[in-house]
Amino acid sequence: MVDHLSILAVYAHPDDEQGISGSFAKYARQGIKTSIICATRGEVGEIAPEVDATPETLGKVRESEMRCAAAKIGLRHLYMFDYRDSGMAGTPQNEDARSLHQANLLDVGARVTKIVREQKPQVMVTFDAWGGYGHPDHIQMHKAALLAFFVAGDKRAFPEQLKDGLEPWTPQKLYFHVWPRSRFNTYLDYLKTQGEQMPDWLTGFGLRALPEEVITTRVDVSEFTRLKLESLLCHTSQLGPETLFRKIPQEIWLQMAKQETFMLAESRTGRTNGETDLFDGIE
Repeated sequence: MVDHLSILAVYAHPDDEQGISGSFAKYARQGIKTSIICATRGEVGEIAPEVDATPETLGKVRESEMRCAAAKIGLRHLYMFDYRDSGMAGTPQNEDARSLHQANLLDVGARVTKIVREQKPQVMVTFDAWGGYGHPDHIQMHKAALLAFFVAGDKRAFPEQLKDGLEPWTPQKLYFHVWPRSRFNTYLDYLKTQGEQMPDWLTGFGLRALPEEVITTRVDVSEFTRLKLESLLCHTSQLGPETLFRKIPQEIWLQMAKQETFMLAESRTGRTNGETDLFDGIE
């Protein structure tokens, strides 16, 4: 058991965690403390056909799905914030005062900082600066995670938290979970052979995916691919017939899911490349 080690992922919606579900399952099996922040309940997303949900109940349904997925990977702590899903950039939902997009960044950062001080992660994981594909909520949580990474160890930051017995805590490494361009090319090549039209969001996602040389860390999760699939399938309301997952044969998905890829964004242990473990360099 390595219960003195801890890892925290900072995300925006139910299912955002799927890109790191294998790594978190792997670390959970090793006794490492695993925690995920999910800032919204995905209330304004599309509802898959034949799912028992309405726009009014979708948030509750997706929270339940998120808890199902977290249980599958053995997550130790799940934090659900109460911000409202902001929808895609430029939509009316962006203007909702309850949305994460409209929330004060310092307030969001303070909430993340408090959890960093509670869970004491050596490693943090979040979105890249573009949030993968430009989703306003992803970008907001990227900013909040960076803020927390840099200030959680400073007693001058959010000092009111320290009155409750918390202490400053300085994480050692911050990773962006990123997709290699080669992985998207595999998906895109298959869809093209099937005569499928590329949706704009997927084309944009592929263009924003990173070249191989900037990926610093590759975690082998091949023994957890079936578990990753079980966790993904918890998100029933997001798995309609037109989703990418439904269009890709399961055998291709399982093959691509054997490895999870990251970019080391900040490190207090020294820069490195060719890592196979997010805890490399941490005593």
